[in-house]
Amino acid sequence: MQVKWLKLKNFRNYDECKLNFFEGMNLISGKNGQGKTNLVEAVMLCALSKSPRTSRDDDMKKENTSHFEVEICVQRNFGTLTIKCILDDLTKKKFYLNSNEVKKISDIFGNLVAVYFSPNDLKIVSEGPSERRDFMDTDISQLSSYYYNLTQRYNKVLEQRNKLLKMVHSRQLIEEQIDIWDEQLSTLAGYIVKTRKSFIKKLTVPASEIMRNITKDADDIKISYVGSKGETSAEIKNEILGALKYNLAKDMELGYTTIGPHRDDIKFELNGKDSKIFASQGQQRSIVLAIKLAELEVFKNELGESPVLVLDDVFSELDTARQKSLYKKLSGLQVLMTGTLFKFKPEEKYLSIMVNNGQVKTKLKEKL
Repeated sequence: MQVKWLKLKNFRNYDECKLNFFEGMNLISGKNGQGKTNLVEAVMLCALSKSPRTSRDDDMKKENTSHFEVEICVQRNFGTLTIKCILDDLTKKKFYLNSNEVKKISDIFGNLVAVYFSPNDLKIVSEGPSERRDFMDTDISQLSSYYYNLTQRYNKVLEQRNKLLKMVHSRQLIEEQIDIWDEQLSTLAGYIVKTRKSFIKKLTVPASEIMRNITKDADDIKISYVGSKGETSAEIKNEILGALKYNLAKDMELGYTTIGPHRDDIKFELNGKDSKIFASQGQQRSIVLAIKLAELEVFKNELGESPVLVLDDVFSELDTARQKSLYKKLSGLQVLMTGTLFKFKPEEKYLSIMVNNGQVKTKLKEKL
């Protein structure tokens, strides 16, 4: 899988831009604030239906403009396709797949599958459970639009249950109405948690191997799912249904639902200890890098083709030896990599993309 080209209009600091990518390594360089990250943000917008940097779509419009357009062409094993995103003042974000308007956001997932890593992703290890749940749900949604739709349905049912808990102050009235929400919530939760646990299980082995390789066997990681119990969707449903009933008094007092996949977490253990507490920042960075490289393997196994790898300002944190090692691991993939300065260049052919104030110049570099 690869991105063939990218077109921008009024996106961030770009008036207009047309950029052809190389099938292998693409090194996007330039000083800070010139628009390097904006290029890969546009690619991820077409993969995820949202920006990895902001929750406000208007932030992506060029200043003093009324709309933006992003379009990419993707090469897959089965052929090529185009994905286009348009935002203006009158409408919400609209997506087009091969020039046909997409009616459901879930239809965007799976057309361009990309693994994205930026310094901000250290939050997966260092911050709260919501960061780790987002990480799981974003990854799984790229592989399954059905899963994305499940999470959307779950959130709507959860919202209704919480509304009931907040608005009705009689336990008797709540008990008369809440069973229908508990049944729906626990059924959806069973499928969601089972899918998450399966994904984590697939991620664990390659992540551990990659971590040992990165640190020359100095460190090992273990990834485990924390929260909802059970293995099959039926077991998980029954566990959660029972917990919802058991915790009803607590939920009524708090005014929200305290049990379910919206409260679950992932635990990363470094050499048997909780990495959030005991890992240094450098070790946390290595953990996230190992996870992202493991994602590549999981996606490739699921899709039957390699995803695109997007590394945004990651290499600056690695020493030369680790840069060389990483380049070798990425051979055969399409990689879009940003950085202010690449001290060590790939030995294979690569495309140099120089960015200066929203202007792009490219040059294909031959093997050393």
